[in-house]
Amino acid sequence: MKISLLDPGLKSVVGHHFDLDLRLARVLAQRGHEVSVHGSRDLAPTLVAKAAEVGMELHASFSIPTYRRLPAEKKAANGLRGLLRRPQAQPSAIDIYRSWARQTAEELAVIPEADLWFWPTLASYQFDAATLPQRGIRQAGGLWWQPRFPVEIGARSWQQTARRAAGAAPQFVVGAYDEAIARAYRSFSPQLEMHRLPCPHDGAVNLRQPAELKRIGFFGHQRLDRGIDLVPGLVNALLDRGFEIVLQDSSQTLRGKVDDPRLEILPFIDDFPALVARCDAVIWPSRWEAYQQNCSGVVSECIATGVPVILPAGCLPAEVAARFNCGIFFCDYSSEAILEAVDALTAGFATAWAAAQAARQAWRAENGTERLACWLEHLIEGKA
Repeated sequence: MKISLLDPGLKSVVGHHFDLDLRLARVLAQRGHEVSVHGSRDLAPTLVAKAAEVGMELHASFSIPTYRRLPAEKKAANGLRGLLRRPQAQPSAIDIYRSWARQTAEELAVIPEADLWFWPTLASYQFDAATLPQRGIRQAGGLWWQPRFPVEIGARSWQQTARRAAGAAPQFVVGAYDEAIARAYRSFSPQLEMHRLPCPHDGAVNLRQPAELKRIGFFGHQRLDRGIDLVPGLVNALLDRGFEIVLQDSSQTLRGKVDDPRLEILPFIDDFPALVARCDAVIWPSRWEAYQQNCSGVVSECIATGVPVILPAGCLPAEVAARFNCGIFFCDYSSEAILEAVDALTAGFATAWAAAQAARQAWRAENGTERLACWLEHLIEGKA
């Protein structure tokens, strides 16, 4: 069968999209399907080269990036002249958002037909575009975040599209990769069936039984909302305490800031779960506010690999980690709070490691890329 992955957020090797799309494309191809991937029109040369290297059929198809923000409203003019001037009509936020959907729908019109178009990381404007009159192609989408992310108007767009799409033929099938996300969407669109999708994070084989906390990892796209300003200080403090550090720095923003033989700095990694499995714990030093509505691939891979993860309380990844009993939580965005969590993990490491192994088994019982691929096959066959 022909399956196309549609992902306007795919533009570089950094971050969530390339890892997810490559993993899913590989599994589907191994199961005998013909797979193509349609990403942004603004593809980074490193992504194009990497896709060619791994045999991914990649197309530059979409002009509206998944995380585009609405333009800021113009400030009102000051003074009497500004008060007397007739204001020019400006398009509303929802009108702008709908224009993104119309543009994306026009781009869909030239994408080759397939047995299934799957949106691995579905945004609200993409849902709108996909449910506008198309060519009768079966479609589905997976949700990683709640409706107000990455822009609040997305919730209103989702609600309006769901009213239009509910019961329409061909039906667009939607699913969420976590039950907390599914619950949120059900309150915005109760008339639309919301499936619980297997989360396509597989972890790595992890047969280690470390006696103590020794090696700590930092993984993912290092940036401001992910705690990049804390990382150099944390790394130095942990080195001073005798720990070994593995630091993934695919954006290469930290390279050269810390120099120690016990520090391993790595660029983009094809198989970062294998590196997670080399660690005794992972620190995810993110700002909790940035993840109130969206999940984290790093946290999911830690759970799937059976490695304790230190992360901020009060965010959606923390809810997932708490459900699987695999998290050690800090409440303040500070190096001191994170180091206190390290101390707590050090003191109770044996218990935390055992809990992480149990979490790994529980995760694998219901999630994984193979399970998602099976779900997509069942959808095509009319069994999902």
